Amino acid sequence: MFHLAFTMVKTTFPFVVPFYADPFLADFDRWLHGRVDPWVHVYAWDNVIPIGSWVSTYMSVWFVPALAFPLILCFLDNDAQRVRRYSILYILAWVFIGNVLATIGSSVGPVYYDRVFGGDRFAELQEALANGAVSMSAVASVQDLLWRVYEERGQALGSGISAFPSVHVSTTVVFCLYLVERAKLLAPFAALYLAKILVMSVYTGYHYAIDGYVSILVMVAAWAWLSRRASRRDCSTDEKPVLDPALSACSNLVSPAE
Repeated sequence: MFHLAFTMVKTTFPFVVPFYADPFLADFDRWLHGRVDPWVHVYAWDNVIPIGSWVSTYMSVWFVPALAFPLILCFLDNDAQRVRRYSILYILAWVFIGNVLATIGSSVGPVYYDRVFGGDRFAELQEALANGAVSMSAVASVQDLLWRVYEERGQALGSGISAFPSVHVSTTVVFCLYLVERAKLLAPFAALYLAKILVMSVYTGYHYAIDGYVSILVMVAAWAWLSRRASRRDCSTDEKPVLDPALSACSNLVSPAE
């Protein structure tokens, strides 16, 4: 029900707030990365690192922890306070990032940019996608499905187009923070997993790099605030009031009325 509601909102808001933010996001993204689009950097890395082989990570591997995280909390964690904190973060990652901020920064991402705004701003990216690992993966089929549902103004579970910010990255941040909190030895694995999702969000054309950066900043800030709040609550709970010795003695003399 949660993800169905998320999808319905996501597929509807472009018709309430039409896509408008892409020109600014694309230009800022290019300026931020040395006046070169981030996807160009990522595809250049593909000549050295087998980035194309990570495509499955962005879909099937991400899918499991992103959707099953509440079950992980319920069945594998008996710390009620931690479960509460990460449940809030999980909802923020989907609803605040994927619905609220996505509506405010309504955008389609590089893969759909030229279809919505015209021109050939990302024509070279489209060529790279068509000739690379993405075209031979489920990502290409999903991208076609998302566009078809958008054109038809339909509804389908998991559909909806939005680039800024990245829900893929925001949900990954929550999962990685949880892994590190449970076992610090998992920190390198968590960092590598997050880096892969961030890079693949650009490689697949779904996102501008800035989409992932904002998701990381927002979710880490929310995690820090909730963690600090929980620590303060623990401190206040541990503090026991000190009674005046005389009052304490008197209280021992008082017996309940029969």
